[in-house]
Amino acid sequence: MYEQCLPENSIDLSISAIAAHYLSKIVCQIKHGVFMGEADDNEQRLMKEQARADWRDFIISRGRELKPGGVFITINVTSDEDNNVISQLDKGMHHLGSFVTDMAREGVITQEEYLAINFNGHYLRKASDLKEPFTSALPEVESLGLELVSLKTMKHFLHHPTFDIVDKDETEKREYSRGIVDSVSSWMHHVILGGLSSSRTEEDKQNILDQFFDRVRAYAYAHSDHEPYIIVTEVVIKKGDVTYHK
Repeated sequence: MYEQCLPENSIDLSISAIAAHYLSKIVCQIKHGVFMGEADDNEQRLMKEQARADWRDFIISRGRELKPGGVFITINVTSDEDNNVISQLDKGMHHLGSFVTDMAREGVITQEEYLAINFNGHYLRKASDLKEPFTSALPEVESLGLELVSLKTMKHFLHHPTFDIVDKDETEKREYSRGIVDSVSSWMHHVILGGLSSSRTEEDKQNILDQFFDRVRAYAYAHSDHEPYIIVTEVVIKKGDVTYHK
């Protein structure tokens, strides 16, 4: 994703959604949690540095692929100016890390597995971070004729039949908690699985995954008044009439 994927000057319109928060490589292990927001200062520094390099590569690679006059639209998970971040359950996504911490403390997973279960992504970027390739006078951005057309940060509430019901009955609470697990498992499943020891049986791995998502489900059921949302920033870039040459 952070390299050129298609021929130069071949695309009129390019769109990427909820992808570029992932880092291209692992630069550290988060020692006391799972997510970047739980990382210490040095761990966060390493992740931010990699994220900045990745974002530059992402913009330049997409710029090479665009035809002159072409447009690139990307929507990324970010924070906002008030430091709000994605919150799929009460207390935010960082609370998902607390379930993993509890499982390590209880001996469900080993300390080695705990250290290996990290979400390798920078979801704490702000608008200024996404502007950086255009404010740093990068030669590649200038030679490609890339222009930052617009940048907009939005709070988007997730849609589900039970998410916005204020006074839920027992059936609605169960359906709400299932919906929360569904919204988390699509990306959290591989984070947990990727950290588990290769010496474990497939059955053992599945039991650990089930335990984690059972904890998420129980917590969501107990806090079913929370309306889940994500913070995203939309970036629109246009390529001018300058044709890029290597």
